[in-house]
Amino acid sequence: MAVKFQANDLIRDEHFLVLKKENKQTSKGDVYYQLELSNKDGIIEAKIWNNNIPQCNLEQGKIIEVNGKTQEYNGRISLIIDSCQIVNNEDVTEYSPISKTMVFDIETVGKKFEQLDEVEQDYLINNLERATEDKEEAKKKTGLYAIFGKVCAIGAYNPGSQKGIVLLLGEKDLVPEKENYSYKIFVTEKELLTEFWKIATEYELFVTYNGDNFDFPYLIIRSGINRVKVPFEVKKWGSDKFIDLQTKIRQSHGYKLEILCKAFGIENPKEAGVHGGDVNELFDNKDFQKIADYVARDAYSTTQLYLIWKEFMSGN
Repeated sequence: MAVKFQANDLIRDEHFLVLKKENKQTSKGDVYYQLELSNKDGIIEAKIWNNNIPQCNLEQGKIIEVNGKTQEYNGRISLIIDSCQIVNNEDVTEYSPISKTMVFDIETVGKKFEQLDEVEQDYLINNLERATEDKEEAKKKTGLYAIFGKVCAIGAYNPGSQKGIVLLLGEKDLVPEKENYSYKIFVTEKELLTEFWKIATEYELFVTYNGDNFDFPYLIIRSGINRVKVPFEVKKWGSDKFIDLQTKIRQSHGYKLEILCKAFGIENPKEAGVHGGDVNELFDNKDFQKIADYVARDAYSTTQLYLIWKEFMSGN
């Protein structure tokens, strides 16, 4: 994500965070500094040539005030610094680059129990749902498993642009409940998944609630079944690129999202009367508007929880 400068822009008293500083030498043996700088707009490479080093005071991890000029080389914009000095009275976090973030949630629907063959029925009841004492209730849970279900909706929100999108299986245009959302309708799950992964390639950070155990595995399995290419490897555990808030905000066990929303003073996505367990019936009744609005609210509430976690709970 590059800082938005053009070639030959004059830079006067601009502030940047020094992400990286390296001492280099030209082929003639002259020393120069190679830098990586950032602000909220992104990252830019910079150089301080030998003759300007005496006019520069900087340290890695510090904010500096810069004077210089941009240049373009091989299609890349970089900054040539004439002078700079350390600024001590500003918050470093204000100059850290913001990763383009997608907060998302999926909704799924499953086959009717009667549509499964005998082997599949037995596997659902006596293996996948063996802990469910009510067998009639267990029969309704096909949508929880990617081998028996499909993705019917994905709600995604970008906290940077403060805009969201819903990708939905449906039959007609819908009016978004939230003004900053757009809805896109698809006829097949394959088309929906193809569009999701296309959009996902534009992002650097993914935030979910229970995405490690549900959303990502479900999407990946359904993509394989539909022969849709997953464009990058999803390394969920131990990766800074994938944040599952359920694992970040837990004690001895994970909380339900709606309970955390109540505790943190966030709009509860289920207050309008729709729950995940209702989606199958809503889909069968072709009530696509309620599904779209629900998944949009879910993604938005998850975003609010993420912003609180990021600012107050995540440390550095």
